[in-house]
Amino acid sequence: MITINIRDKRPIYEQIMDSIKEQIIHGLLKPNDKMPSIRQLASTLEITPNTVSKAYTELEREGVLITVRGKGNFISDTPIGDKGEKKMEELTKVLQKLCIEWQYTGQTKETLIEMIDKLYVEEEN
Repeated sequence: MITINIRDKRPIYEQIMDSIKEQIIHGLLKPNDKMPSIRQLASTLEITPNTVSKAYTELEREGVLITVRGKGNFISDTPIGDKGEKKMEELTKVLQKLCIEWQYTGQTKETLIEMIDKLYVEEEN
């Protein structure tokens, strides 16, 4: 189930994107699974269809979703690990910023690694 948290400071469309990606990682959503329609998900989450549309558009841009005109949105059959160099570059920049902030707060590299180990989700085969 796709969830959002109104107390979360992230934009709702990002929460939707992250929720879908987490479900893919955990195997709850599989390649070629049909997603709820934009209106359906907007109604379920009690948000505007434009917000869901933005999330779906971004997920399609990232290669997570495929849109089939007249049929709907589906989970891509491209393996998670094959999302491309551009995404890796984006994530590297995010990680660089995180490391700077982490050091600025006086935390050690070891505590960062511990935190990453704690948060990292291993893909179950």
